[in-house]
Amino acid sequence: MEIQKAEEMPFDVLRVLEEEGFIEDGEDNMVHAEKAFFAARALKWIRDQIHSDPDFDVATYLTMLAHYQADIADLTFSEDEGKMLYHLREPDKEVQELVESLIESTRKAIPKKSSSPPEEVAEPTGDEESTDS
Repeated sequence: MEIQKAEEMPFDVLRVLEEEGFIEDGEDNMVHAEKAFFAARALKWIRDQIHSDPDFDVATYLTMLAHYQADIADLTFSEDEGKMLYHLREPDKEVQELVESLIESTRKAIPKKSSSPPEEVAEPTGDEESTDS
């Protein structure tokens, strides 16, 4: 059995971690690796879930991983590593930012008002005859 070299593998975890900012050069050229190691485990777990469950929601878990990378949330595994556990660090702040983002996107989606004045609609005066039978 021949072992593939890392550069020949279709899924290069190290490259993904570097591109997504999990591996950064710190002071004295030391690599900050704690998040990189966890992210590598998380990516492997996500990949395994994709293969075992066709309905697995990849986007949600990648979003959770991005939040972990940005220090917005903490991620851990359950003891049996069957579940990935997600905890927002400042949920009130995150909810407020989400609400503001939704409001902003809603404003962009609303078409601009016409420059012509709106048509006037005659309001009932109460003098009209009733057509009830």
